[in-house]
Amino acid sequence: MTIQEFDLPARWRTLLLDNYSEAIHNLEVSWPDNQSLEVSYRDIESFDPDFALSIIEEPESNTQAANQALGLLLSELGSPRIVAFVRITELPPDSNRTVRQLRSEDLGLMISVNAIATKIGKVLPRTYMASFECAGCGNIINVNQPNEQELIEPIECMVIDDGCGRKKGQTRFSQKIEQSILIDTQFIELQEPPENLRGGVQPERILCIAEHDIAGQLNPGDRVTANGVLFVRSQRKAGKNTPIFDIFMRIHSIEREDIPLEEIQITEEEEREIKDLAKREDIHELLTRSIAPSIFGMNRQKESLMLQLFGGVASKAKDGTRLRGDIHILLMGDPGVAKSQLLSYMSQISPRGRFTSGMSASAAGLTAAAVQDSAADGRWTLEAGALALADLGLAAIDEFDKMNENDRSSMHEAMEQQRISVSKAGINATLSTRCAILAAANPKAGRFQSVTEVPFTQQINLKPALISRFDVIWLLTDQPATDHDKQIADHIMNNRADSTPEILIEQGSAVDPTKSAAKEGLHIEDGVVNRDLIRKYVAFAKRTIHPQLTDEAKTSLKKFYVETRREGGESHDSIAISARAIEGLYRLCQASARVKLSSEATIEDARRAIRLTKLWRLELMGENYDETTLQSGKKASARNRERVILEIVKRVYSETGEIVALTDVLTEAGRAEISKDVAQDIIDLLVTDGRLIRPRGYDTLQPV
Repeated sequence: MTIQEFDLPARWRTLLLDNYSEAIHNLEVSWPDNQSLEVSYRDIESFDPDFALSIIEEPESNTQAANQALGLLLSELGSPRIVAFVRITELPPDSNRTVRQLRSEDLGLMISVNAIATKIGKVLPRTYMASFECAGCGNIINVNQPNEQELIEPIECMVIDDGCGRKKGQTRFSQKIEQSILIDTQFIELQEPPENLRGGVQPERILCIAEHDIAGQLNPGDRVTANGVLFVRSQRKAGKNTPIFDIFMRIHSIEREDIPLEEIQITEEEEREIKDLAKREDIHELLTRSIAPSIFGMNRQKESLMLQLFGGVASKAKDGTRLRGDIHILLMGDPGVAKSQLLSYMSQISPRGRFTSGMSASAAGLTAAAVQDSAADGRWTLEAGALALADLGLAAIDEFDKMNENDRSSMHEAMEQQRISVSKAGINATLSTRCAILAAANPKAGRFQSVTEVPFTQQINLKPALISRFDVIWLLTDQPATDHDKQIADHIMNNRADSTPEILIEQGSAVDPTKSAAKEGLHIEDGVVNRDLIRKYVAFAKRTIHPQLTDEAKTSLKKFYVETRREGGESHDSIAISARAIEGLYRLCQASARVKLSSEATIEDARRAIRLTKLWRLELMGENYDETTLQSGKKASARNRERVILEIVKRVYSETGEIVALTDVLTEAGRAEISKDVAQDIIDLLVTDGRLIRPRGYDTLQPV
């Protein structure tokens, strides 16, 4: 049954009166701060299914009728001046498209698109109805302006409208701005979300137009469902129209997706499966095994990565300070220990995961780029980078040490404050980067040197300030050990033997093993959970579980911190552990509770956090872990020797009051068991640093 156009306003009036009379009253009170009345498609469907269908098929006439009916109802309430709009939200699933799926048959229908706002233009006024004055007789002619790309002028000054009858060539028409109707318009570029992309495909984009009160609502990086109508404009080449069209979308309503990780749909059956898994005693071990099962061993590292997926709870303190919940992990390792494999796997398994590599990532690509718009009037707009797009997910950055120094400096704020302040080309904006960062770095010398004065953290090309922002730092060295090497070789061979040739999958003569594995949530034989289920498990846990620590757990973490501080390091300027470590322990403890879907973190979770922390610290620096080594880049013994030599020079200088001879210093240093060569090297360093000077040539020294 088709619905006649003249019948529409009456239907809309009945629907609004039945379901939305209270909302209309509220709108009257809150106008002009709020100019829209949101109507759910579900309500229209339960009111009249045929009417609901007509909205999808003929959105233009329905929108006009709805706004007309709302205007009448408002004027009956005694507010004839109010201009308000009906916005239809929650369209049915069959009207949902991705940007990539938009086709010519979608033109003119009401559809919804899930996307990320990447480029946001300026809000500018546009002529909706233009008033023109005829230069010959002064007559005013009104012309509607449906096209936002060109201004339509009158063809003649019509005699019927009391005009002079002259054609366009014989008279001039000038637009009267004060009598024309102008509306706010904004161009928005939407991009399809990265999690729906097949590997290596460029995300598709669509240019949208938002008008009236929708203009100016979005920020770059916002995830939205945009409901609206597609329309086309002919592409122009050499001043002529071509038969190829560009697709645009006129946005009718916007649903903000502020709910974290909403793009991952979890059915009731999957939710049951997740809850059953969480009840298992060995859930931590099971999920640890499920992370990159093709990589042999590395259980402790995988356990920390599993906790990183779940993350701690981000919270706000009373004074407005934001306490981050994400766990940052750094993998420092020799070449060939499967760091990149781990990173790539983690970025695929994590909801909203992004993978970038050091050399190919710039500061603008990670944070945000200010781009000059060529299509419009050349103004500058912001485009969100990888960290902003991985908001509430995980960003894996390979070859972290190969990034430019300037680019890496943009990571400091993104890691600790979890936001990026952009001040470029007259744009001042703040983007959220609430993502966990998993970084990998190689040693400068090709392999780590264990028998050396230089600590491991100084053997990679990263500044101590950046290293200290990581909660967990794993050292992965490649040491030969016969039994272990045999197991690795067996594991790699078996993996190869079980895999399917890629060309057969592409030809369609073999099944893609990842697709068949996705159907079975828990692979009993291998004892691993498949990727899809892990993503859903993580999204479910992050959305619903926010654990608090029990008193026992808090006491246990506090005790570990205080005792470790008391033990100290090797020298009197050593700190065994810094206050930043408590934050890291707290986050690991919360993540451990989240894995079990438990809303409180017990002593068992605290023990897991302490065990992992002790392990990585032991592997990185041995028994006498020294936080100062991490921060200064020098081992305690090297710092002690520097101090001894400085003290010798200062003592001799203060006793004699004269310039100190190099030979005296070397003799004194020999008594403190510092060999001559080492002492000379240290003195050269101290002179270079400006802590000692040579006032009368090489053989003389004096403190600064």
